[in-house]
Amino acid sequence: MLFSVEITFDGETREVEVEKPEAIVGRSTPAEEVDVDLNPDALVSRKHLILKMDYNMGTSKNEAWIHDQGSSRGTLLNGEPLTDPVMVSKDDVIAVGQSELRVRLLKKPKAKKDMSFQEKVEARSKNFGSSKEAPAPKPKPKPKPTVADEPPPPPPPEEDVRELEADIPVVSSDDAQAAGAAFALLGDNFQTEAAGFVAFSIEDLSSAVNRYARENKMHPISASVVQEDKGSRASFRAMVIFYCPNAK
Repeated sequence: MLFSVEITFDGETREVEVEKPEAIVGRSTPAEEVDVDLNPDALVSRKHLILKMDYNMGTSKNEAWIHDQGSSRGTLLNGEPLTDPVMVSKDDVIAVGQSELRVRLLKKPKAKKDMSFQEKVEARSKNFGSSKEAPAPKPKPKPKPTVADEPPPPPPPEEDVRELEADIPVVSSDDAQAAGAAFALLGDNFQTEAAGFVAFSIEDLSSAVNRYARENKMHPISASVVQEDKGSRASFRAMVIFYCPNAK
């Protein structure tokens, strides 16, 4: 969990993030530093107040609290003098010396290695089609060939998405043929259902399709798979058609 402290002083605003459950707000000196330094505000005490994160068991949420440390000029919360520890929200204005503070709690993002499979899928899904994706690095200019240079080998062929589809054991790599064969065998009176899936590997994608089919007592009969990005950034999206034998 992170504290985000927005500080406004002399018409200028800056933001400081603190990754500590308890932080000292005041003015740093050569002898000792504080966690949130309000220099050059000379009306702030060296250790003016404590900013603390507290877990509320009643609401199951983390809260931000402040406690004035006997500062010479005191602390105001929304214009009222602060005497006891008090919880603050992102809309509260804390006056310290000639500075104004606003405090927010920011949830520290999980490292990818600590995420569950579902959390990884949700995080990847948020980035689909996003313009904030890191741009691909520009290719380096090729050196000019000389007479002694041999022609470079041809580039490796790009990975074929249809080959990836063949790795999924429950779906066909040819959507049109699979769907047509299923329709011919089942006749006109049957029900189907379409569902979308996303995963970071073909194996995970296959497992998700199989698990969905078992839980809903259906049979996959057709799929379309698309790969996005390559290498460690690769992800796979699939649209699968299921046959529903128990549907009325």
